[in-house]
Amino acid sequence: MKTWAEGLAALGLTILLGVALWAFSGRPLGAGATDSTSPVSFDSEAAARGEALAAATGCLACHNIDDTSGTGPGWGGMAGSDVTLASGETVVADDAYLFNSIIDPASQVVAGFDAVMPTTYADSLSEAEINDLVEYIKSLG
Repeated sequence: MKTWAEGLAALGLTILLGVALWAFSGRPLGAGATDSTSPVSFDSEAAARGEALAAATGCLACHNIDDTSGTGPGWGGMAGSDVTLASGETVVADDAYLFNSIIDPASQVVAGFDAVMPTTYADSLSEAEINDLVEYIKSLG
């Protein structure tokens, strides 16, 4: 660049191109799903049953309903998100993962946590009750 005017013109062109790329990318800034989450829908009636069941069975003694950790990972925002396991593998916390985490909790332990969740829920809860818990977790965002 030989002159101030040329430098200013180059800066203006760069800004103009950046704005044009953003405007024509088809995605507004801050909108849509991120790479780490998937859209989550849930059955509100099943979620209400799951909420009562979570309180009655003691789930909430170890799991918080927001994204903060307790003895176990927080449930808020977990459903549909990427979860890093103790093995180093990353999985999506979809319905199958959440269901399996309740009936066989030691099979896919979240990184940073110990495998201390009781393994008795497969015997003490029906499939419908476990599905209700999954719907409740999904309802937490």
